[in-house]
Amino acid sequence: MAEILKIDGNKVKIGDDGKVITVDIKDVNYANPQEGDKVKLYKDGKNYIVSKATSSASMDGIFEINSKGYRKINKHLFVWVGTFVAGGFGVDRFLRGQIGLGIVKLLFGWVTLGIWPLVDFIVAVSKAYGGPYSNTEIITFDDMGNYVE
Repeated sequence: MAEILKIDGNKVKIGDDGKVITVDIKDVNYANPQEGDKVKLYKDGKNYIVSKATSSASMDGIFEINSKGYRKINKHLFVWVGTFVAGGFGVDRFLRGQIGLGIVKLLFGWVTLGIWPLVDFIVAVSKAYGGPYSNTEIITFDDMGNYVE
């Protein structure tokens, strides 16, 4: 399976079976392509068409971890279930890959009288529905749990 190796301006380098293919970003047939995404390549004459591959690690766009350790999660699930409903138990931090902070939030989040979960919810809403994620259904976190914009 092919993988996006590098995005450099309007050019995308894709590794496929030991060779590197360079295509224009306009040939990538999905929103917000990222380095490490698994893709399928289709040749249309001299041009390539690139579509996102669905892998066994993917749960239909709900949650996925790519080869770089980036976590991609459906923004509605993350904001409303992970942060609003279960944020007081640290679920949002576990989903982001911040296991240590998730445990601390689970054990001591009540000490803040709900301030910590409320702040995390406000940040999640502002990041997911305004700004770079406003036009996509997926939020991406890096291997440290930070929002990738």
